[in-house]
Amino acid sequence: MPSFVLAYIAILCFSVWLDWLPVQGYASLSEGFAPFIEHLVLPSIALGLIYGALIARITRAAMLEVLSQDYIRTAQAKGLTEGKVLVGHALRNAAIPIVTVIGVGIALLIGGVIVTETVFAIPGIGRLTIDAILRRDYPIIQGVTLILSAVYVVINLLVDMSYTFFDPRVRF
Repeated sequence: MPSFVLAYIAILCFSVWLDWLPVQGYASLSEGFAPFIEHLVLPSIALGLIYGALIARITRAAMLEVLSQDYIRTAQAKGLTEGKVLVGHALRNAAIPIVTVIGVGIALLIGGVIVTETVFAIPGIGRLTIDAILRRDYPIIQGVTLILSAVYVVINLLVDMSYTFFDPRVRF
């Protein structure tokens, strides 16, 4: 499901029916911490829920695969606690596919934030991009594209570099 569809469903449920959260807009931190958070809840849910579910599925699949390995049984037979086995052995070895999905999810979040900022009328880089496209302001479009591309490249570089932390066998 695209993030903007989830955004409209969240607006319908939490803003229209329940009247718990504001529909649109942005409140700066100078207006108070509570209004600032209230205006960020729905966009955060719309962006993060889908990717959170994807990361949870990948984490489960990677952990199930690692937990069936022989070295996990050996660690359990040596008398290690369940927490040490899960965190120290299993999660560390399952982290590479999880970190890879998180890195790819960053690109999806960058694309989703453009639409989500428009849906929730939040002044940000996504809204700037949409307004520049509608006005055919090519320098702004090129600048935003260049900045977002650079951010994505740096994030992918950090993800690739983090592989050596999770698995010392990986060398560059």
